Amino acid sequence: MNVSDTPFPSYQARRADTDAAWSIVEARLAALPSPLDALATRFLAAVSAGEVRHRAYFQNPLAPPLLYMPLWFRDGLVGAGRDPGALDDALPRILAGTMLGYVYVRIQDDVLDDPERADRELLLLGNACFTGMLGLLRAAVGDHRGFWDAFDRAFVTFSRFTALEQRVVRADEPYPEALFEEHCDKVAFARVPLLAVAALVDRLDAAEPEISRLVHRLGVAYGLANDVLGWPRDLLAGQRTYLLAEAGLDHASLARIAAEPEGASRDAAREQLTEALRGKLYEGGLLRRTLKTAVAWHERAAEAARVLSLPGFEAFTAERIAWIEALDRQIVVMSLRRALGGARS
Repeated sequence: MNVSDTPFPSYQARRADTDAAWSIVEARLAALPSPLDALATRFLAAVSAGEVRHRAYFQNPLAPPLLYMPLWFRDGLVGAGRDPGALDDALPRILAGTMLGYVYVRIQDDVLDDPERADRELLLLGNACFTGMLGLLRAAVGDHRGFWDAFDRAFVTFSRFTALEQRVVRADEPYPEALFEEHCDKVAFARVPLLAVAALVDRLDAAEPEISRLVHRLGVAYGLANDVLGWPRDLLAGQRTYLLAEAGLDHASLARIAAEPEGASRDAAREQLTEALRGKLYEGGLLRRTLKTAVAWHERAAEAARVLSLPGFEAFTAERIAWIEALDRQIVVMSLRRALGGARS
């Protein structure tokens, strides 16, 4: 599926803020001793697309608003009459620490999702990113006990639900909708920059439940859309995601493919299974129903953002829903082509 990679206007409007954070991250990565500095260069090259450099990575429409939510939170506070003061001084370090933390999480995810294809040596770079994140957050927030307790809760939640999801996608256990939604708390790391802002303005106790609610709802919305976009890759990696489980995939089918000798017979068996799934995903309407549910979760996330007063979240939600609707139209076209015997996904 071809989807637009044009950054959302709500993302582009904060380019100066994210560039300031990137400058901190780039300096820290460049200062790493060899060979970690080379691994950092390799990672940044891997997340670049053609002539689009790594600084555009978090602006891609596929990227959740990880860096933008704390900026919108700041805007809401200022709009309510709060003097940004120390918060504005701390935000570049909060964003830079979040970037480094995300690199750590992303490297882990790549290894977990597709161990045979992942660049495992990058795990060692991830260690340096994790400690860099801690240093930057400490410089921003200090020894605020409430923040570090909330940080620990977020990291434990992210780790727990990532592990639980991994066990289910590699097994033939039932994968009901409620369990999928529970697993979407694996995105709990995204709470961290919002928690840091809340701590700096003495709103942590009141804001943490709403931050958790917002991040979880956003996680469900992105999880559904990502399943739609990534189902061929997930199938190839043997990941029985919620979407593929709904389409009827079981691990016995994957085992039959693996039992075939490498070459034409295995390719034919894989294509036969893929085509059976395409029928349920396209003609069966499962892809479109999944995107419709993703839109509903985006709307629920927007409700939580209003409680927190994140003014930029409304525009982001409209942009993201329009992007999903454009993807839905592409799926309609593909379904019609398939019905007429034309192109496959």
